[in-house]
Amino acid sequence: MKKNMLLIGGLVVCIVVGYYLFTKFDAEKTANGDTEETETNTMENADNEKSDNDEKNDQGDVIDDLIKESKQFPADYISDGEKCKGIEDIIERGDCFQAANKTYLDWYISKEKREFHFPYQHDQDHWNNIFYYTVDTDDELGDLEKTEYYDEYTEHMDANKSESVIQSGEDSVEEMWHIFSGIIPEEYRPDLKYVYWTDTGEDYVFAVGRHEEELKDMALLFSHQVKEYYPANKYSLIHEFGHILTMNEQQVKIDEEVYIEDNEELVEKAAADCDTYFTWGCMEDDSYLYSYYQQFWEDIFTDFKAIDWESETDYEDFFFAHEERFMNSYQGTSPHEDIADAFSQYVMINSEELADQTDMKYDKLQFFYEYDELVELRTMILENIYDLSVADETLY
Repeated sequence: MKKNMLLIGGLVVCIVVGYYLFTKFDAEKTANGDTEETETNTMENADNEKSDNDEKNDQGDVIDDLIKESKQFPADYISDGEKCKGIEDIIERGDCFQAANKTYLDWYISKEKREFHFPYQHDQDHWNNIFYYTVDTDDELGDLEKTEYYDEYTEHMDANKSESVIQSGEDSVEEMWHIFSGIIPEEYRPDLKYVYWTDTGEDYVFAVGRHEEELKDMALLFSHQVKEYYPANKYSLIHEFGHILTMNEQQVKIDEEVYIEDNEELVEKAAADCDTYFTWGCMEDDSYLYSYYQQFWEDIFTDFKAIDWESETDYEDFFFAHEERFMNSYQGTSPHEDIADAFSQYVMINSEELADQTDMKYDKLQFFYEYDELVELRTMILENIYDLSVADETLY
């Protein structure tokens, strides 16, 4: 697969997991604030300070409680979802499932505006695919296929460690695919034919690309750094599907020469010859991305193209000059990353929350409601999240 032609997911997994644990623990302390204060005041008469060990034990208790809580599947979630299934209006039905999922699942939406350096978007030369699966006609993963890099990746490990690492990678990919294929309707991803496990160095990413020999086929990539599924990953998985939705063969004319040669001069010439928006190829006139570009990017695209990505401040200055257009700082890195992330927000935010909003970042979510098929797709994804969670008795 052409490594430097990938479309990257917007979440750095290690940060998301850390944020998840921190906010969970902080929320638990806040919820129990009055009780803890009373107990502390009583104890101060005997001992003014709580030991570090006691504090660590408290944190451990909170984490243990969270683990126990996560294993208890809520009956109310089942009954709430059943009520949603009785709603005929497609938007109301989607909103019902959104509300149920948000109530019982961890419902992460990226609104981070502190990071402005995303080197993995421009430097993927150190990435190497380790193994991959084909997606068969039953929407299942086929046999594992090793790449040429497989032996190089494992040669410095002893046999036992190598076997353990590869097995962990297989388990991770299979788990991710189970969830991704469970929540994203198969009929909306006919071009997706490969799933890769990739050595990305220290980069924690998901990505979408095309097979370098069969350019009509798309591929979903999981970093070797992603060890297991976390509920916050829903946002990234839906983001990656946003790329598949907006960059499939019906949406873009793939420029094979540009894609294969990886030549900056060829890219610039092809982009100049394109009357719509160019990435991987020239977007179709009626494509989602070209319409999105016209509404939300065309007026600032000259400023965007002038960004010096080697500068420490150029992109940050551009972003804050147009902050009302973006929910988070990753979205401004390109129109195709923007639409993928906005699609994830569109799925996960209740339509009622868009009422009376004036910032353009909310207009971008309203954009998807202009397409009947995308309104139906949103509801299908939200209902699938519910159905998969209930079927597996796991709070995805």
